[in-house]
Amino acid sequence: MKGVTHRRVASAAGLSLGLTSYHFANLDDLLLEAFRLFVSHTSALYERQFHEATDLESMIDAALAVVNALKDSARERTLLYELYAQSVRDPAYRELVISWAASARAGVERLYSARTARFLEAAWEGANAQLIQGRDDQSEDELRDLFRLILLQDSNELTGGTTAATRRG
Repeated sequence: MKGVTHRRVASAAGLSLGLTSYHFANLDDLLLEAFRLFVSHTSALYERQFHEATDLESMIDAALAVVNALKDSARERTLLYELYAQSVRDPAYRELVISWAASARAGVERLYSARTARFLEAAWEGANAQLIQGRDDQSEDELRDLFRLILLQDSNELTGGTTAATRRG
């Protein structure tokens, strides 16, 4: 976010400077809207999979989609880092991150406990943090194994051997 100006945004968007400064009261409003669009775009890459998940393997696929949404784009990973950093400083960004995370967890909670959803979120956020740091040495198979372990603990610890997905039909 360092170095962003109305002039640079207008130039990158192919718009006149007057349009960006007229539509947005200040640069903070423009940046927050840009991050809202980033969250919306990124969420669209995996929300459907959470909605359509019906069993363990499809939930693992959905969780993996959260990581894969950023895996191949250094730009997207940088934006995620910037969003998280700004969320520490600014309550409006914090609310954006909190609601984004709650939405993804809700997809897990359709089939699993809130506790399991938090564990799974911590795992995919950790994988994304490693990607942000330039580490991409965790294979898809390793992530699948990690996500599987987390989801299976729901059945072992909370339901006496059956997952919420099994109980719901």
